[in-house]
Amino acid sequence: MVSIQIPEELDIVLEDAAIRAGRSKQELAQSILLAHLEDEALPLSAFTKAQLDRLKESAAQLDRGEFVTAEQVDEKFEAFFARLAAR
Repeated sequence: MVSIQIPEELDIVLEDAAIRAGRSKQELAQSILLAHLEDEALPLSAFTKAQLDRLKESAAQLDRGEFVTAEQVDEKFEAFFARLAAR
């Protein structure tokens, strides 16, 4: 087992998140660490060229300020479901 020290501010954030998730701080920290390590360990070759190209284009769109807000997405879904309900 490995022990790590984290700053008090981060410990407070971790504790709040654990309470909201209904888990212990240790369980949540292990889960977060495992997910991050799996992401970091995933070789780029696991992605197809098309997927990598799409990721690069998405990053470029963000850099250019081309994005929608969560509120705009919500509005689109609300309109979609309203149209479905009206059928």
